[in-house]
Amino acid sequence: MNTDFDIEYALVLTGWVVAIVLGIVMLVIDAPRSPHRSYYVKGKNTCALSFLIFGGEMLFQWLIRFYLDVHDAVLSVSVYLFAFAAATLMFATGFCEMLAPRVMDRRQRRIALLTLAVYMVFLLVNWLFVNGKLQVYGVLSASAMLFLLSLIQLYKCVKIYRIAINNLRTYYSDFVEDLMYWMPGVGVGITLFLISAPITCFCSKIVGIYQLALGIIMFIYTFVSIMNFSFRYSAVAPALHHDVETDDAVVDSRAGNHTTSLSASLQEVMQDKERRWRENGGYRASGLTIEQAARDMGTNRSYLSRYLNEVKNVTFYEWVSLMRIQEAQQLMAASGTSMTMEQIAARVGFSSYSTFSSTFKKIVGISPNRWRNSQ
Repeated sequence: MNTDFDIEYALVLTGWVVAIVLGIVMLVIDAPRSPHRSYYVKGKNTCALSFLIFGGEMLFQWLIRFYLDVHDAVLSVSVYLFAFAAATLMFATGFCEMLAPRVMDRRQRRIALLTLAVYMVFLLVNWLFVNGKLQVYGVLSASAMLFLLSLIQLYKCVKIYRIAINNLRTYYSDFVEDLMYWMPGVGVGITLFLISAPITCFCSKIVGIYQLALGIIMFIYTFVSIMNFSFRYSAVAPALHHDVETDDAVVDSRAGNHTTSLSASLQEVMQDKERRWRENGGYRASGLTIEQAARDMGTNRSYLSRYLNEVKNVTFYEWVSLMRIQEAQQLMAASGTSMTMEQIAARVGFSSYSTFSSTFKKIVGISPNRWRNSQ
């Protein structure tokens, strides 16, 4: 065996073992108990199936190329492309089910399965009934289809991620979306892996070796990220699976309808409630949710959500953050104050100084230390 063959053999063997083991572990490990646990478990298990598909494809390649010594390039590439198409659809479906289960209805699942079936038939026909250069053109067409499918799924995942972030900002006062910062990294990693997959079919062996190594790293990173999210799931589940999406204000905003449905008298009532709640320092409560604020104000979450979206044109997170930053500025500008930045951050309701600093800079435009020194 030459060195390239040894490395490729080891990577393919390592890849299918790692992917299958991680997929099984992901299926077995349970999520913390939560009223919304069933949604997450379904999405997690779907993502686990994508790992098993990746592992199964690598096992197939290892068996026919290194164990059975069968060298059918079209068969190998066809299985390769089909596995990536199936895994792409499975992971995107699982991603959507974890973050926005209402988006993944039966119709969309059927469309995904139909897409996969058409792709499989195309590859089978190309392998069984086409010969010569037409087979090469068929593989190229399948690669282009996989590339397009990957871009569509990436767009879908980005859209779902934005909806999830909006729901978090609509429900919580604190910067809790850092619990989901792993998702863009996973999305970029998987996209690069999927886009590079068809390309490597037509490149030298050394390119394929690098792509396999990248894939193994991506498997491990994705697994760790999803497991990390599973243990923190209870912290974000109320916002991700609450009926935030059904609020008339949110729906109208997404549809481009900016008309105000709250009556003038109700707006005055809400403004009075907001004023009294602000004077009492209700926004200082750490870990505040929109339901807690609405209860303290003597209203319900639906009215408060409509008021913020239609009248104030802000999310709950932006609304509370602005009040906290304004009080922090008053404390920093007060003559003779001896409070440290950490004390000020805690006083106005931020869970940490880093969160306070990043929020302050986002709203004011400069860091809190720089702002304080300018006074």
